[in-house]
Amino acid sequence: MSPSSDSLHHGSLVLDALDSGIIILGGDHRVVTWNVWMERATDVAQATLVGRSIWEAFPALLDTRFGDAINDALQAGASSILTHSLHAKLLPLHLPDGRPLLHDLIIRPLPSPAGRECLIQVKDVTVTVERERLLRERRDAQYRAVVDTAQDAIVTTDAGGTLQWMNSAAQRIFGLGPHDAVGQDIAHLLSPGGDVPWPRNQDALALQETSAHPVELTVRRHDGAVLNLELSLARWQSENRNFVTGILRDVTERRRVRDALEQAVADKTVLLREINHRVKNSLQLVSGLLNLQMASLSDKSARSLLKEASDRISAVARVHHRLYQADRFRTLDFAAFLQEMCDDLVQASGERVCTIELAADPLEVNIDHAAPLGLITNELITNAIKHRGTDPAVISVSLECWADGYGLSVSDQGPGLPPGFDAAKSRTLGMRIVTALTRQIGGMMEILPVARGTNFRITVSSRQHSCTDPEDGAP
Repeated sequence: MSPSSDSLHHGSLVLDALDSGIIILGGDHRVVTWNVWMERATDVAQATLVGRSIWEAFPALLDTRFGDAINDALQAGASSILTHSLHAKLLPLHLPDGRPLLHDLIIRPLPSPAGRECLIQVKDVTVTVERERLLRERRDAQYRAVVDTAQDAIVTTDAGGTLQWMNSAAQRIFGLGPHDAVGQDIAHLLSPGGDVPWPRNQDALALQETSAHPVELTVRRHDGAVLNLELSLARWQSENRNFVTGILRDVTERRRVRDALEQAVADKTVLLREINHRVKNSLQLVSGLLNLQMASLSDKSARSLLKEASDRISAVARVHHRLYQADRFRTLDFAAFLQEMCDDLVQASGERVCTIELAADPLEVNIDHAAPLGLITNELITNAIKHRGTDPAVISVSLECWADGYGLSVSDQGPGLPPGFDAAKSRTLGMRIVTALTRQIGGMMEILPVARGTNFRITVSSRQHSCTDPEDGAP
């Protein structure tokens, strides 16, 4: 045997000893080498195939990516890797027990004295794939054991919105089994015959891989039952494929409770508004009765007392009138209240009797302070009108708001107070009312020195107010 024959024989023994398939094709696609591994995997003997075209053994593979890869190697000198996961049609190989043999192919050009040849290496990946499958099934079994015990419906679709899987809770909530829903569009499950806010295609790819903010939706089951659901979505990938998983929580009961609470709040709002309306009407009725009684009296002193009582009742009625008109009942827009009060007092007294200039900062005052503060203002203004002397009363009312309190000032240009006047010791009912109500709201009253007339200032340091624009709402 010549040295070259020994070399060829030795090379053939090496190829036959390899634990992978080796095929060498000539430039004309004829088989040059077909090792023992390939014989076992195809049941085709080397002697039968060597010298014949590879396509005689595998005619169905001529127009596949396998055929293109061989042409690339022989004609362009390019290498290719074909994997079983990406290419459905590779070589028809089998294991010793007859099961299909999963494999990857490496196809590369092979220089030779006769010209360019093609080397095809076949790698058995059956054991690796099977191990990965078992690990995946074990992982999936653990995952399903967890999600199948969940009370929320959990469903998974591909990027196109086709349902891939659903847990037991989804079957129970929607009344459909996997055989009825898997493979169908997600709308078949969530909204039969309608649309559903489920991301598809580009929208699915744009979805974050973490759960998005949940949204509420209303769906109608196949049996006609209506469900209120809260949907959370997340995108994930597996084997280069995108999937979308949604968690659907049945919030029908929560929605019912929420609607009931909203209705209760609405009913309470109506009730509070009606209460204020009725209180205002009742106070106005009392004021009207006092006015009727006043009209029947000839004693000017008694009539004056009834008139003052009626005015005080009307001041409280104005508070409830403002509350009836407002959408909130914990606070009162006191600046608007002052404007209404000043307008009413001017109209009741007549513009020839008094003029009132108002400068008021926006102030939301607590309802506990509203009525006393309204009465204080009414007393100070009516006192200024009552004791104006012979000239018309010129009254200035200001409301200032600070971070930690507010101040109310009522000044006039009348004859002023008698020397040594002490509001705390005054025996007049009006001043006693002002003093008592100022203490009630935790305020302090001062009589500031002025060149002419009087200037009463009520200062309140309190957290029970808000210096804000009334249009912004109550705090």
